[in-house]
Amino acid sequence: MRHQGRRPQPGGPRRVQGPQGIGIWLPTDPDDYAIADFSPVEGDFLDSRGGNNRYSPEVFRLVVEVTSSDWSDDLGTQAESYAAAGIPVYIIADRHHDEVVVCRDPREGTCRLRTTHKRGTSIGAPECVGVCLELPVDLLLDGITG
Repeated sequence: MRHQGRRPQPGGPRRVQGPQGIGIWLPTDPDDYAIADFSPVEGDFLDSRGGNNRYSPEVFRLVVEVTSSDWSDDLGTQAESYAAAGIPVYIIADRHHDEVVVCRDPREGTCRLRTTHKRGTSIGAPECVGVCLELPVDLLLDGITG
């Protein structure tokens, strides 16, 4: 998947991709990484490959995780890890609590802004993501059916 987007930083239009199954290096340990359910990245992300299909966190604009049986990890440990890595936006489709949580503005290992969103609403991607993206909460929680 490819999107054309504009980053809010100088430099003009940037290419964004949404490849599946790529790892994000995490700063907690040299061998620590995460594979998000969805994560748009900079178009030139291949330049920051560190091996074993893992990439520098700087190329990730946002990360989306859909909770499963380990929902508390997505809301706690994963949120802290992504914040420590400097991922600008972390979106959690929390099926356990039937809501979507958006964590933004990572600083010193924690996200300073955390909002929850209920069914029937949509989440617009923050400017720091650099693309126009509208995510319906129902779609994030239920997935695509039909």
